[in-house]
Parts: sequence; structure tokens; C-alpha cells
Amino acid sequence: MDSATLRWIIIVIGLAILATIFLFGNPSKKRPPKASRRKVQSEKVRREPTLEPAGDVTPDMNVDGETGQGQLPIGDTPANTEPQAEPKPKKPRKPAGPPPDKIITLFLMARDNHVIAGADLLEAALKTGMTFGDMNIFHRTVEGIDQPAFSMANAVKPGFFDKEAWNTFETNGVALFLTLPGPTLALDGWDAMLATARRMAEILQAELHDGDHEPFTRQKEAELREEMRLYDRSKARQTFT
Repeated sequence: MDSATLRWIIIVIGLAILATIFLFGNPSKKRPPKASRRKVQSEKVRREPTLEPAGDVTPDMNVDGETGQGQLPIGDTPANTEPQAEPKPKKPRKPAGPPPDKIITLFLMARDNHVIAGADLLEAALKTGMTFGDMNIFHRTVEGIDQPAFSMANAVKPGFFDKEAWNTFETNGVALFLTLPGPTLALDGWDAMLATARRMAEILQAELHDGDHEPFTRQKEAELREEMRLYDRSKARQTFT
């Protein structure tokens, strides 16, 4: 998979997280207001000025032989301090590739405020032909082509999956997304993603939602299928033009 495609997959994952974080994220805790400067100053205890003995000088100060005043060792370097290495210059970022034409998303959400266990999710993904790969998310791969037909990410933070924590991992839902143009016809990619989402919903006993987080209906399915047909026709006309 090339770097431009990876960048757009990262963007898609971020959008999926932002779309669901207000539903499943913990509300931010309010910080206590800071005390005003006047209040802080009023709480300070007044101290009377005192005279220090002339012979008391802190060990970290240099003493002037004539006046007996202490001087801070400005500019002196501690013996144990090592020179800091200069930061390495950052490599310039490669420009992002062109944005995708369309991104079609489906959500699988746990029912009745329950969660989806990591082990169950892994089993369901493997049973439906998905593989764990780039970006630490799942993909439906196409033989001989780097770009996946569609992918599946965590619908809540952090957006990816920890492959070392399947037995302890839990999530409220996952997001399947189809990026167009893809390695196959848009309609073929959509049909494959929808069939996978429905099968996983059965295995996980999860609810299937559309990209607007609404229950997925037959009407929505018909609208998206027609949208995919029109997209394929427009691409075909561009090819022969």
C-alpha cells in the first residue's frame, strides 16, 4: 500500500473516531477554577525582615572579599552536566496524494450498552475473510493488489487494535469503510462490505448502522447501491473519454 493511501486511511479512522467519540467517549472532567492572584496574595503570611549573620553564606555562592556579598554563579556550568545533543533536523513530509472520491461507512455497534470482546471480534473478522495488517486494523485484501477492497477500524479511541491484547480488549463498536476509487468496481466492493458487515453482526449480535449512526434500512441499502452504480458508470465514461 503506498503512502498516500495510508494517509487517507488514517484520516478515515480519525473521522470515524470523531463521529462516535461524543456517543461513547467519557465526558471531560471540569478543572477547578484557578484562584485569583489577589486571593493567593491575601493568603500569604506576612514575614518581618530579618538580618542574617554576616558569616553565613550559602555554599553555592561566590563571596566578594571586600563587601562580603554573595554572588550567584551565573554562567558557571556544573561539573556533572553533559552538553546536550543538538536535535536532529526533521525530514520533510511528502505531500499527501489526492483525496478519495467517496468514503462509504458502516458501523457495527454493541447492543443494549454492552461491549464487544476482543477475542470475539478477532474470531468474527477471520471467519468473514478479513486479515489483520497495515495500520493495526483489518482489511479485505484483493489478490495481487496492495490497496484493500475495504477495511475495518475501531469506532472509538484509539481507532486501531492492539494485537497483543485480544483477550482483554473491549470496544463499543467498529467501523467498516470503503474508499473509492478502489481496486474493484464500487458496486462489487460495496456488496462485499455489506455482506461482511451483516455476517459479523450476526456473529457478534451487534446492530448494523449507516454512516449517520442510524439503523441500516432497506431504503438506505437501495440508495447506496444506486449511488455505487452511478459512480461506476461515471468512471467508465471517464475511461473511454
